Amino acid sequence: MSVLFLNSHRGKSGLLNGQRLPDGYVLACKFFDCGIIDRTKTLDQGFAYSVLDPIPESSSSLTFAETCAEVARDIVVRARAEDRLIRVLWSGGIDSTVALVALLQALPKAEYYRLVPLLSMISINEYPLFFRQHILGKLPFQHVLPPITNHFGERELLVTGEHGDQLFGSDKLLPLIANGLSEEKWEDVLPLHLFEKFGRRGKVDRLLNYLQPQIAAAPVAIRTTFDLFWWLNYSVKWQQVTLRLPIFSFRPDVGELYQRTHHFFRDPRFQQWSIGNHANRACTRLGDYKMVAKEYIHAFTQDQDYLKNKTKEPSLKHVILDREVQGDTRYRITMGEDFQPVIETFHKNLKNQRIV
Repeated sequence: MSVLFLNSHRGKSGLLNGQRLPDGYVLACKFFDCGIIDRTKTLDQGFAYSVLDPIPESSSSLTFAETCAEVARDIVVRARAEDRLIRVLWSGGIDSTVALVALLQALPKAEYYRLVPLLSMISINEYPLFFRQHILGKLPFQHVLPPITNHFGERELLVTGEHGDQLFGSDKLLPLIANGLSEEKWEDVLPLHLFEKFGRRGKVDRLLNYLQPQIAAAPVAIRTTFDLFWWLNYSVKWQQVTLRLPIFSFRPDVGELYQRTHHFFRDPRFQQWSIGNHANRACTRLGDYKMVAKEYIHAFTQDQDYLKNKTKEPSLKHVILDREVQGDTRYRITMGEDFQPVIETFHKNLKNQRIV
């Protein structure tokens, strides 16, 4: 059976279904901290796998705002047709705020009852002004504790800001934007970044050689470090992001949960927008990262401070698992096209140990 998903611990282990994984693949999983699935199907991953979202063959002429409006409209159409509520996983960050703004604009106020943000105090603290002005007293929000997957319900459509990072770049870019290396040639910067991670020239050279054909398969020219990290995040981390929330719900109905999950930025129109607008997204200061998304929020809120100063913050790690309940347990997970995850548990002290 073709593999749809493997998590970072499964990929880093070096073994899948009793078969040794290629060394380059294991190094890539360690570098990106995920079980990679190459959407270009260029890399030898050492196992049969299926791609849910192939790289688009064309770009889109729609603006970012037009794409937001179309995607939100389609979600609302489905919610009405199937008489479902829409639960939005709102972190207070840029991506989930874009999704919530788009849905607020797609729904008349008489239907705001459909829109139920799932949020925590961390969400409120990340964007308190938006909570006070556009959620509190206006939407039937639900205050939740981790894991957020406990609050997905049985029928509701689930809307997330997932794939926003894949459209715009990568969190690995943030320190490189700060030190000015994001606009330098990737061939000069990536070896430095890899050596910082692995500390051995041999591993650096093996991973560089492994990734070269995949980088050459990009539909746009990959020249700078910014180009490179965007492309790799967009092409090899995408599928893990698509499936991680349904899988980490640890529910038996992963396939059904996947079918009613709308990762807002996963839509093919956003994928095409990202390809077509890649040249316009490079930034030289942290405040400019995801600027077009912040401009979209600003058009709705008129919040000048958020527009100028808001930067990327990690959100999902705070809510995807209840760390106190998880304790020292870690997971190696793989899932095939039957949408039945195979989960192996182990102690956290063995998380970086390659299986022999």
